[in-house]
Amino acid sequence: MNIIKNLLLILFLLLSTINFAQTTADINCASELKTIDTEIKSQSTVSYKIIFSQKLYTEKSFEFSEAIIVITDIDDNLNLDETIEAIVAIGVKNKLSKILAFKTCKAVEFYFNQNRLNSSQTDYLDKNLLPKVEIDLNKSLSKKERKKNKRKRDLIELVSNKSCEKFEQLKTTRISAEQFVQILSKISADYAKKTQKVYEMSFEESAIQFIDDLTKHLVVNCGPVSELKKK
Repeated sequence: MNIIKNLLLILFLLLSTINFAQTTADINCASELKTIDTEIKSQSTVSYKIIFSQKLYTEKSFEFSEAIIVITDIDDNLNLDETIEAIVAIGVKNKLSKILAFKTCKAVEFYFNQNRLNSSQTDYLDKNLLPKVEIDLNKSLSKKERKKNKRKRDLIELVSNKSCEKFEQLKTTRISAEQFVQILSKISADYAKKTQKVYEMSFEESAIQFIDDLTKHLVVNCGPVSELKKK
């Protein structure tokens, strides 16, 4: 229980100090550059960085994310299908089902400020914006894996909804650290055995992963918790 409470306190502090709004303030162009193999004859590898990502919550799974990526060395001579193939390879490797891709970080900045661009900046964005790609990653999973993901998704949503009801009952303008930890540690403890079974991990591992998943879901879907991320 102490592990859960300590983790919840850390998450509360992060929520209170970080702005999760989807703006260029969240974009980390200093993130690590990675390389991935492709099956494209004219370009066997591409270098990329994930500069923003967040979990997607669908009816089937909470396992995958949407992301903004920069592919720094993609060949301008690739055709559309080959470019999409490179983006899909990155998505599959990183469990990204929705991808907004660019060639440069400057293009990302321009994308989020399109109403303020001059003609040369608009041209730059057009030349450095890559196709937006959506991937049905569930199709690549076995029936067993899909069922497991669905069970995790249902558990997270169930506990998130119950937790949000508790937060809403507080009728306060801003949740305190004590309230955040108390409510989530209590309700997480109530579902500890089920969490361990659904996640198929040890108690400690399942608790840590579940709390992280639960908090991310609350940030998106629960008003009182969403307020914590606003500066």
